[in-house]
Amino acid sequence: MGNTTGVRVVSAAATVAALVFGVEGLSDASGVLAFGPPALRLVATVVAGVCGAVVLVAALRSRDRRAVALGVAVLAFALAWAVPGPIGDGLYWIARAALVAFGVLTVRGLRGPQRVLGWVVTIAAAVWFVVSVLTQTVPPPSTAQEVLVVVYAIPSLLQAVAFLAAAVLVAVPLLRPVGTGAGSLWSSAEVR
Repeated sequence: MGNTTGVRVVSAAATVAALVFGVEGLSDASGVLAFGPPALRLVATVVAGVCGAVVLVAALRSRDRRAVALGVAVLAFALAWAVPGPIGDGLYWIARAALVAFGVLTVRGLRGPQRVLGWVVTIAAAVWFVVSVLTQTVPPPSTAQEVLVVVYAIPSLLQAVAFLAAAVLVAVPLLRPVGTGAGSLWSSAEVR
């Protein structure tokens, strides 16, 4: 994207979408945090899906593979919630794989703290992928309620970690002006 406003709009859309699914993962993993009534969850998923579509269209136009991966992950995850059956299950797998791709592309393309967050996204999304396969194919070690709660909360917790780390990564263009302003204030301050 050539203009700063367009980059910030796409970054805001990506941040909102990733935050929605990160908070949803936290909500699903914890009985304490409630995402809210089903209507709120539906509205949040629709908003995240629209934001994912905005990111995907902008990324395709600018040929940004990393943003394409995030757009696909978010849009597939939003659509999977609305589509029941095997198609929805397939969309969940596409979303997980695209999130792994986003993390890998981040690790390959960025340095410093962003690269570390790229590793967090990659590892959390890959483990989420594997744990989801295991929870759907391997019977749990025990049928005790406490064991089942933990076993089925792990994928949601990994979803939250992956999406929240992705939200921090895509929020960088929004935070850059704040950092620049703070740096100029610090350099012009008489008291240091």
